[in-house]
Amino acid sequence: MIRLLDHVVFVTHDLAASVEQYRGQGFTVTPGGEHADGITQNALVALADGAYLELVGFRKPAPQHRWWRYADAGGFADFAGLSDDLDADVAALGNFVTRPSLEGGRTRPDGVTLRWRTAMLQPPLPFLIEDLTPRDRRVPGGDAARHANGTTGIKSVVVDCVDLAAAEGAYAHLRERGGPHVVLRTSVRDGIAEIRYAVGAG
Repeated sequence: MIRLLDHVVFVTHDLAASVEQYRGQGFTVTPGGEHADGITQNALVALADGAYLELVGFRKPAPQHRWWRYADAGGFADFAGLSDDLDADVAALGNFVTRPSLEGGRTRPDGVTLRWRTAMLQPPLPFLIEDLTPRDRRVPGGDAARHANGTTGIKSVVVDCVDLAAAEGAYAHLRERGGPHVVLRTSVRDGIAEIRYAVGAG
């Protein structure tokens, strides 16, 4: 089943500059490290509700990469649901799966290696991730999830859809597996329009 919204991906042309921009907006940003493929690196805005915003920068050109089209202009590129049984979710979602389970990972700046598996679903659905190493090594908590601007979580992801009826049907299937809350709207493209934050005393 899908336990929660795991994270939202924001691709940036200049990772260091984006880190400073988010810090200037009152967010706590944690360096994430380099992905195992050597193509991307990241930084994390962890949130008290368990989700996080992943700031991603490309280390080298990668035209075949799922997020490459965002590399120049930047923007919200993807989001992920946390699976506790990826094989079962892939089997249940059937025709919505565009790429079955593939192992990935990342090395943190402190040298700790993280491993996970992901499966890709057809746009505008999210992808799914299942941890192979403990999730609390991948997602920082404590002070890293506290922000001067009061942000405590992600209330919803606003998703643009070319075919709204088809997207609503696909998300109905995803919700049966525990899929995260999204707001769907008609657009000329499929993709994330924005995220809406929860703000509170935490």
